[in-house]
Amino acid sequence: MTRKLILTLLLAMTTATLWARPPRVRIEWGVLGGVNIADYSTNMGDIDVKDRLGWQVGIMTAVNWGAVALEPQILFVRQGLKIRPEGVEQIRLRSHSIEIPVLASLRILKPLRFYLGPVFTVMNDCKDKQGDNLIDFGRVRPTVSFAGGLGIQLNRHMLIDLRYNGQLRSKHNVALPDGRMIDKMRMFNVAFSFGYIF
Repeated sequence: MTRKLILTLLLAMTTATLWARPPRVRIEWGVLGGVNIADYSTNMGDIDVKDRLGWQVGIMTAVNWGAVALEPQILFVRQGLKIRPEGVEQIRLRSHSIEIPVLASLRILKPLRFYLGPVFTVMNDCKDKQGDNLIDFGRVRPTVSFAGGLGIQLNRHMLIDLRYNGQLRSKHNVALPDGRMIDKMRMFNVAFSFGYIF
């Protein structure tokens, strides 16, 4: 009886100590780079949109509490697309943007991590390539979008990341060089990246 009482008290004290101990916070940082496949679409049947393979590079950080982490990142994103309105010459667009994803990651099933969070586009420079000239076109990426995805961390340093990025709402009234307006334009893309965590 005494042994059971002592064991119960020891177990209760150990549990109380573990619960009372604050979670250990670890700061992580690294680099990230990969490719993205965009899907631009419009609500106008007479406009053909063709997407091109893009890429992204950046810096990733994380405030890691163990099972969960907050992961702000800074990414430079390059994308391209071709727009061909009916009866008009094809428009080739190049889009460069700086994006800041602020992702929450769930890390219960190690080495997997699951992401979800907003993405803020702080700069988007889109140009229309006509011969050797680049002409300002305007923004094609949303100011605020969202991202969700899955990552796997290997050997404590290598990270493989697959992410889906989508718009919260369509972009309205996009002006083409010939003066024609696109009522609604939407963008989704899938990004595949490799990262190194220092």
